[in-house]
Amino acid sequence: MEADERRVVPGAAVHIPANRTSVWWRHGRVVQVIAAVCLVWGGGYLVWRLAWTGRGVNPVLFGALFAAEVYAWVSLGLYAFLAWSVPTTTRPPLPDVVPTIDVFVCTYDEPIAVVEATLTGCRAIRVPHRTYLLDDGDRPEMAALASSLDAEHITRRDHEHAKAGNINHALGVTGGELILVLDADHVPRPDILDATVGYFRDGDVALVQTPHDFSNRDSVQHTKSQRHEQTLFYDVIAPGKDRHNAMFWCGSATLVRRDALTSVGGVLTDTVAEDFHTTIAMHARAWKTRYHAETLVQGRAPHDLAGFLLQRARWARGNLGVFRTSENPLTCRGLRPKQRLSYFASLFNYFSGLQRLVLLSVLIVTLASGQLPMHASALTLVALWLPWSTLAFLTTIALGRGALGPLDSTRYGLMTMGINVRGVLTLLRSRAGSFKVTPKEGTDDGGLKVLRMLWLLTTIGAAMTVAWLARVLAVGGVLSLPSMPPFATGVVIALGAWELACILKVLVPLIRRRQRRTRYRLPVNLRARAAGTTVRVEVRDLTSAGLAFEMAAAVRVNTRLELLTRLPDRAGGLHDTVLPVEVRSCRRAAEAGMFRVGCEIRELAPDVRQLLNEFCDVVVSTAQLAGILVPAAPLPGEPPPISWRDHRAS
Repeated sequence: MEADERRVVPGAAVHIPANRTSVWWRHGRVVQVIAAVCLVWGGGYLVWRLAWTGRGVNPVLFGALFAAEVYAWVSLGLYAFLAWSVPTTTRPPLPDVVPTIDVFVCTYDEPIAVVEATLTGCRAIRVPHRTYLLDDGDRPEMAALASSLDAEHITRRDHEHAKAGNINHALGVTGGELILVLDADHVPRPDILDATVGYFRDGDVALVQTPHDFSNRDSVQHTKSQRHEQTLFYDVIAPGKDRHNAMFWCGSATLVRRDALTSVGGVLTDTVAEDFHTTIAMHARAWKTRYHAETLVQGRAPHDLAGFLLQRARWARGNLGVFRTSENPLTCRGLRPKQRLSYFASLFNYFSGLQRLVLLSVLIVTLASGQLPMHASALTLVALWLPWSTLAFLTTIALGRGALGPLDSTRYGLMTMGINVRGVLTLLRSRAGSFKVTPKEGTDDGGLKVLRMLWLLTTIGAAMTVAWLARVLAVGGVLSLPSMPPFATGVVIALGAWELACILKVLVPLIRRRQRRTRYRLPVNLRARAAGTTVRVEVRDLTSAGLAFEMAAAVRVNTRLELLTRLPDRAGGLHDTVLPVEVRSCRRAAEAGMFRVGCEIRELAPDVRQLLNEFCDVVVSTAQLAGILVPAAPLPGEPPPISWRDHRAS
């Protein structure tokens, strides 16, 4: 792994994105050359398409396909504009006098365990601050929770404008110069303010945004343990926006200057994308924004497809709704040209669902009717279309610098096609729509309901299957369809097979997906002993709700045990801890002769629960992000360990 040049405060570890080991990070000039060649070639290809490929073909199909190809070229150009280079993040030094800081944790109906983890993280933040729990659910248990974790509880009489209104109300009853805004599920690292407060030495900086990362790495949006649907944005696109002073507030993990918010009248409420919308207003008034590319929070990604689609639909509807406001980035006064282009690029991406729908529809009609969307010889296709398609694919991967796999963008594009199309259609309506909170816990049973949730993709897939089979049968002489030239027949059948494979690659895993636990268990390395015995076990995963350990003998289901272990706190101190558990499952482990025992953690004393939350949501989370392995603490009577802060993962 290459050394990272970012400066850190003493004792703080900097998270280096795993994807920065890819070849594209090391050869930025090569990425730029590939992108430039691709865009030039693509421009020439489109000129050829418009001037020489429309003879004798269906004009509607020709126009639809050409418009979709123009969209792809423009989209790639905007992508290159943002991802042309990725600056290195450096922690600025803290100011001599640290501003007063409020931490706003916004909640409505999230489970207590979710909010408890976040407040535990807030209590561990090192820089002096005051934490406020902004409870729009008016729940007495939240008031008690806030009190137990050194936070102040704030409610309001009305609940207008959802999260935006909640923050605006809190602005009127608090006074910190800076405000760290966190969603209810976003657990901060202890050094989040050490890393970000220094940016405000510049009096023109309105906000600093940090990446969103997620502890539940088995979510529907993850393709690998450290790669998810938002990885590209936070690793590549956001740093690019920072170059153009066009980074926008992403709702959480954001440090905001109070004066900047009040200068635009507080958080704007005309759309359900209040963060995006408010940032445009700030930029129009000459405020600056910054992006700090170091992961300093871990949240919870939508656990199932329904939650994922709900969240993405709100983003599409809310962000596109900005076009209907005075902060429309195309017309808003005060924005610089690069800021306009950056905002437009973000909004233009939501039209990708419509473009993908057009491409698939054209292919279906061509397969079924035999009418072609373009006229070209095999030689010109090989000489012009094939290089353009190959270069476009390579450029997409290169600009992403490993943040997405070769087929990830296709997968996510198909998953969000329906909601993005609906988002575009909301431009025809005047209502902004309502704000719905994304569920933070739950299970995912997969099943055929996936077909209903992705009804547009399912419909397109069914139509593609029928049209493709009909054309294949026509080639075999079994069915009569309007004929096509042999070369064109081969091309459309191959393209149809490819698109069907991509659609199945999305639908089948989602249908087969099964997630039984309501909370993701963090991998850990703990030693424990069953109370009253000398039997030692190795705890392999853990949350405040359950754990799994391995041992050499089987244990009966429903057996109750007390596990004696030692848990390190955020300062590295060790605490003897008793975890009462009840066995829920027992099966053979991967290691020969071992059994893996799954347990539910029973009622814990408040102090033990807080220690367990701190270990899971602060110690383990921080260590994993920093590439540090927390070694197993010794049991009583064993030699003391080397401090876990001195260990690094291999």
